[in-house]
Amino acid sequence: MRFSQPWAFWLLLLLPLAVATLLANERFVRRVQKRFHLSSEAAQRWRSVLRPLTGVLALLALIIALSGPQIWAPLTGPSERPLKLAVGIDVSKSMLAEDMLQHSPEAETSAVANRLNSASGLALNLFEQLDGQQAGLFFFARNGIEVVSPTRDQGFLRYMVQNTRLAELTESGSDLKMAMATGATLLGDPDNQDTGAIILLTDGEDTENTLSEIIAQSEQMRLLGLSVHTVGVGLSKEVYIPIRRPGGVGIEGFYTDTAGRHLRTRLHPETLQSLASRSGGRYFQLERHNPQNLAKELLAQIPRSSASDGPRDRGLKNIAPLLLAIGVVLYSTYSLL
Repeated sequence: MRFSQPWAFWLLLLLPLAVATLLANERFVRRVQKRFHLSSEAAQRWRSVLRPLTGVLALLALIIALSGPQIWAPLTGPSERPLKLAVGIDVSKSMLAEDMLQHSPEAETSAVANRLNSASGLALNLFEQLDGQQAGLFFFARNGIEVVSPTRDQGFLRYMVQNTRLAELTESGSDLKMAMATGATLLGDPDNQDTGAIILLTDGEDTENTLSEIIAQSEQMRLLGLSVHTVGVGLSKEVYIPIRRPGGVGIEGFYTDTAGRHLRTRLHPETLQSLASRSGGRYFQLERHNPQNLAKELLAQIPRSSASDGPRDRGLKNIAPLLLAIGVVLYSTYSLL
């Protein structure tokens, strides 16, 4: 048994005073009844015992109820666990492509309207609209980087997005399998029972895996109880990837491959749609939505908890209402005697 409010046991110091008061009151009542012959000797005897006893037991039951008693009891039926979110931002070089409009009112007017800044703006809106859920943050390209473990501190999550120079973290190559694995690791609990959702903000390019390998990984996420929601950032039309230096003004050139050919990139909605649907998630395209509205719609698709049928081990059950009811019955009996 556990007690959530153990301080209430200090009230037990009132019991001796209550016993003395009840006994003194009974002696007075007995003297009055004896003087005026109001009841028989036998009735006086059982009443003088039962009335103080019910009064003391009523006070004891109420004190224990105030202490918040909880007992361990086997639990059956559906169990619920709160879901956690892992938000991943793609930081591959293709996210530097400038084929997006800057919708976020919080974005700096001087910010470049590229995919990376648009994804960051959506992440800010997602974290702002969280309502008690835990959320974590990670970046990914060819590798995954865990940035913030799941937390309810929305301010810290937003701070990390706003103050991390994502453009300086970009690298060549992108691995969506690694992105999903990083999100699953971020959401893992001590019992190895993942329960949550992964949100990937990406253009869908993958330089490391085939579509069948990506789908196989997303199906594995579903088996783990993790749905993967994807937000496509960019346009389906191919564009070049500009080079901008930190602190510089204007475009200095465009990224090229080893053969000197300019790299071109586009949004891959078919990949992101397949990935999301096979894991139990949904696909959204950022270009078609206002970031604030998209954040609301996206969070609305994610339940706050997951339910699983079958027996659970044990759980704490609050018995304070039962003791309170017993105390009321005993006090009513005391008043009627």
